[in-house]
Amino acid sequence: MLRLFSLYLCILLTLLSFSTLAQSLNDEQIKKIGPAIWQQVNIKSPVSGAQIISAYQNKQSPLVSLSEMRGPAVAKIPLSTLNEERWFVLPQANYLDGGFAYWQDTQGIRLIADFSQGNLSQSAIIMHGQAFQLNLETNSQGVLWLYLNARHYAKPVSVTFLDEPTFIYQQFFINSLSIMSITIMLTLACMAFILYLKTGQNVALYCAGYIGLHGIGWAFAAGVFGVFYSFKSINSHYFGMYIFSFAISSASAFAYYLFNFHTVEKTRISQFLKYFSYVAFISGFINLVLPFHWVFYLAHTLAAIWVVLTLVLGFKMLSLNDFRAKYFLTGNIVYSLSLVVFILSHLNLFVTASAELWVLVALAIDCICILLSLSEWLKIKQNDYINALEQSRIDPLTKVGNRLLLQEKLNSIGHYYLIGFIDCDGMKTINDQLGHASGDKLLINVTELIKKELANLGDVYRTGGDEFICLCCASSLNELEKLADNTAKALNKAHFQLKQTWPQSGLSFGIASSSECTDYKACFTLADERMYAAKYARKNNTPTDHNTTQQI
Repeated sequence: MLRLFSLYLCILLTLLSFSTLAQSLNDEQIKKIGPAIWQQVNIKSPVSGAQIISAYQNKQSPLVSLSEMRGPAVAKIPLSTLNEERWFVLPQANYLDGGFAYWQDTQGIRLIADFSQGNLSQSAIIMHGQAFQLNLETNSQGVLWLYLNARHYAKPVSVTFLDEPTFIYQQFFINSLSIMSITIMLTLACMAFILYLKTGQNVALYCAGYIGLHGIGWAFAAGVFGVFYSFKSINSHYFGMYIFSFAISSASAFAYYLFNFHTVEKTRISQFLKYFSYVAFISGFINLVLPFHWVFYLAHTLAAIWVVLTLVLGFKMLSLNDFRAKYFLTGNIVYSLSLVVFILSHLNLFVTASAELWVLVALAIDCICILLSLSEWLKIKQNDYINALEQSRIDPLTKVGNRLLLQEKLNSIGHYYLIGFIDCDGMKTINDQLGHASGDKLLINVTELIKKELANLGDVYRTGGDEFICLCCASSLNELEKLADNTAKALNKAHFQLKQTWPQSGLSFGIASSSECTDYKACFTLADERMYAAKYARKNNTPTDHNTTQQI
């Protein structure tokens, strides 16, 4: 009975004193109170307003801001207003396992809001924080009691009061930008994953992990998933911190593959990226057994290391004219600046509606830049592949097409064509007497002469040591006959010009056309036979037809 009397006496004294201490909400759009307004208590789950009032009154310790603290806390905020208004109250806490608001006036004390993050029926939803309605009548006077319980308070917890128009604007601004940024990240992650499925490149997979895990983590931290589903006995807002280590691991692996460190000689920065990725990945599993405040500190330590690492890496690679770094560096500079704003806001040196929103928007911009750097990497790889493909079809000595390119042309050849089989005479003698360097010069000279004389008639390919093939196409049978005659003349001219420079050499050739054969393989065989007939005829000084080398 005595305890009950004492409780009512405390309530009465509170009502008598609040009029001189009350915060006036008259003619104001925004009012911020705190942050040193909190009394830590030992109530895990309050059952009534009287319980938290009693716990608050029984504590004699100084009021605190809750920065870097954890556990239950209660704030007492006397309020008064002259007009009937609807206000929105925003306790500035990132994570809340429990949040309750009680209103105390002359009519007693009553629960007016449950703004716990697990509550799906909140009266007001704002990303990266909590909010609830406070409806005040004309000439209202009373005390707002707030109860919070969290595993970690990341920053000083102040309480902001917004009138309805201001809150609606701020709610739209924060929620729309948050959802848009998260949607951008998840969309880009899907694009990167599709690129991985199409290309099989690890860099695309790690890019998808980098962007996607950040997007999913921020969706949990901002409360997007909590709007639609509440996990029993688990606050889903915490998941973002647990996912972050894996996101950083993917980011480090992405940078490692983006700059092709896996294919070049090991350097200190490449090794640091590699092992930092391992450490971040392992820490993600270690987090599962750590208290949340240690998970929070570890995540921010990894973030700080990552920011410094990316800036050093970006400037280093850009100094080496690696233009993939321009997007990589730009995105991380934006992200780094947002973290500066985030830290300053936590130190109350910079005022912003939502410091987390700055980081989230900057991260979305960073992810766009990351995907651009991936596209630059894929573009370089594509150009390298095209160049390698072209080089594999080009003879490195003579710079004309080789057997692979010839085969590609033959696979798509038309109905009217001719094939010239050309053999360079005296090649062995020149190699033996003058050396292989002179033999190479001879082959280069032969190629230049054939290309010069053939001009627009057709193309020449080197298919063996001293063997060449010319391939010429026509649009009709009559044109093919003329083409065969002109090709023979061109090759004969090249033969005589070669003899002037290399008397011990010459060209033996045979020509066969599609009008004589059933397919290009038969043409090859016929041209080859005619070439050897011409070579034999020259040795025996006998005449040849117009499809073979003319008599010297």
